Amino acid sequence: ENWLVVQNLWVYLEAVFVGGDIAKQLPQEAKRFSNIDKSWIKIMQRAHENPNVVQCCTGDDTMSQLLPHLLEQLELCQKSLTGYLEKKRLIFPRFFFVSDPALLEILGQASDSHTIQSHLLSLFDNVYRVDFHEKEYDKILAINSQETEKVELIEPVLAQGNVELWLGKLQEIQQKSIHHVTRSASLAIADQGFKLIEFENMFPAQIGLLGIQMIWTRDSEEALSNARTDKKVMQTTNQHFLDMLNTLIDMTTEELTKYERTKYETLITIH
Repeated sequence: ENWLVVQNLWVYLEAVFVGGDIAKQLPQEAKRFSNIDKSWIKIMQRAHENPNVVQCCTGDDTMSQLLPHLLEQLELCQKSLTGYLEKKRLIFPRFFFVSDPALLEILGQASDSHTIQSHLLSLFDNVYRVDFHEKEYDKILAINSQETEKVELIEPVLAQGNVELWLGKLQEIQQKSIHHVTRSASLAIADQGFKLIEFENMFPAQIGLLGIQMIWTRDSEEALSNARTDKKVMQTTNQHFLDMLNTLIDMTTEELTKYERTKYETLITIH
């Protein structure tokens, strides 16, 4: 039983402490594991040379003394590793969204910023991929959704140093970039030459939906304010909203991609 527990722990920790970035950040534990590793290899060589299970396990006191010691040392390594992961999660709380093995993979491959691509969906809502600069390997320029919508970052993010720090910076710049796009949308709906379909094609779907809601709120407030002096304003405003709805409905009769159809159906449903 001890043998199986030690083996499972060794397999789990071996991927962490043999090479990789985590071993560099936990040098003391890496050294401890190196000593464990040597003893474990000796045990496995002994088992290979002596295929008789009973004789291998009970022939002398080696197994009964060594396995409990290895288990104790491995548990110390695991405890240190758990504390290490907890510190990373406290610095970048979105790491709480991912499992320990996934976080170990992120941290273990941190020296190559491009390896984060496969974990982005676990960390951020519908951020599927990021665009890196063609020549500057670690410079992030834009974020992309699963539906291939792209938002350019208002300033590039350098994916260098501790991964939890630059991911925090990426989160901050993402939020500022979305805020910038939203502000642009609010200015666009105030334009005298505003055209609904052009607006929806210009902005990501979520911002397009928000734009319609801003128009509805603005025009409804204006109508309510003028209702006492203009008896027809409510009816006129309602017709304006119906015209917008019909414009969106008409778009569904056009030749659209799967994503575009979903987008317009969502806009119709919520509007």
